[in-house]
Amino acid sequence: MFAPKSAMAALALIPALAISASATAQPQTPGMQNLGEIDILVAATMGAEVGQPGGARALVDRRLKLKACPVALEITGPDMGAAAVRCPTLGWRIRVPLDLAAEPAQASASRAPLQRGAAGLGQEGIKRGEPILLTVERPSFSLSRVMIADKDGRVGEVIPVRDEPRGKPIFVRIIEPGRATILGN
Repeated sequence: MFAPKSAMAALALIPALAISASATAQPQTPGMQNLGEIDILVAATMGAEVGQPGGARALVDRRLKLKACPVALEITGPDMGAAAVRCPTLGWRIRVPLDLAAEPAQASASRAPLQRGAAGLGQEGIKRGEPILLTVERPSFSLSRVMIADKDGRVGEVIPVRDEPRGKPIFVRIIEPGRATILGN
């Protein structure tokens, strides 16, 4: 029996999610923000895991109690040695210290988006149903959000993505495997 591609892609993510969940496990208190989600978002946005150069110095302190954010968290940085994670609707914000002292220049350059046309079409990009980090960078700010790809795409192609299964799709350009930016960026 064959499973659809999206189901197979979801199954392929289960081991990685299980490892991430066990590494950042915390008792989930109803109505409280899952701090493991913050750890995962910071790692995805910064392009480095906890404890690695360019990543968070440590996991978010599990004693921290934040009300669960009803919308997607926003992350900016690095700024003054930390990433800022905030809930726009509730108004809370935390700073996650980053290990930037040991970060080589090429690590920060690897997080910078590719210029349009810098990568050739045909390079592997994303599969339908996989998470993709959508980034918008301007001189004074940077926004990131994890989205789900609606179809397969290669670097340089434009594909639809959604933040939730019933959400309205938006079209993004794939800038590197697992990362995208809005059109016109």
